[in-house]
Amino acid sequence: MMFAVHKNYWIYIFSFMGLWLSLPLAAMPSSEVKIAIVIDDMGYRQSDRNALNIKGNFTYAILPFAPLTKELAFAAHAKNREILAHIPMEALANNHLLGQGAINSSMNQQQINRQLQQAINNVPYAQGINNHMGSKLTTLAKPMRWIMALLSQQQLYFLDSKTSATSIAASTAKKFGLATAQRDVFLDNQLDLTSLNKQFDQLIKIAKKHKSAIGIAHPHPQTIAFLAKISARLTKLNIKLVPLSEVLSKSKKKELKTKSDYTELTVF
Repeated sequence: MMFAVHKNYWIYIFSFMGLWLSLPLAAMPSSEVKIAIVIDDMGYRQSDRNALNIKGNFTYAILPFAPLTKELAFAAHAKNREILAHIPMEALANNHLLGQGAINSSMNQQQINRQLQQAINNVPYAQGINNHMGSKLTTLAKPMRWIMALLSQQQLYFLDSKTSATSIAASTAKKFGLATAQRDVFLDNQLDLTSLNKQFDQLIKIAKKHKSAIGIAHPHPQTIAFLAKISARLTKLNIKLVPLSEVLSKSKKKELKTKSDYTELTVF
């Protein structure tokens, strides 16, 4: 009886091992560490074109209705880069910087749907959206539900730029079944090399801990020069730079600890 039990046990073990080894590589657990870097606020400055010249799978968040919106979107698509519509949303302050196509809390559902649809349509090849500013709107339940409902209908994803510690944008997106995540690190709140390296190191630290991380940067000349040199560092660390969509399902909510983590930036 004891022999029979042991015999069946080993048959089970070997059968399981055979099944494991027969799995396709895509089904095997991956230990690969990935980061995505989104370059925000594209569309207003002539120098924004330079952001498209850096090598690597950077993702570009392009503002709607800007002078270079369509040019940059077509150019990014030609380079096989992923594109977001960078949607202006009401902030707690400085709303004069939002630009055309902004969504604000005074709008009803029909107005938000119309404004959002027009903005998305204005950014060719957009696979999803993220918020430009938005420290007020992303904390409000109704506008977030209306926005996520429309995105869900069109199978677009949502990245929460996380300009407010109390944002409910990503959690609302999940309720609507969207592929979603939130930004982990702003890379260029300060543009000196020491600060850029510090923020990049923080991004790497988060990625190693969670297997993925998302950084947001902007098309400042200093930032572009810095990002143009990260490839060798990532290779040495065995970390892969990927389009944003590749890390959405793996991104987890992580605590952001300092007030500066929620700074709303604009470069135009």
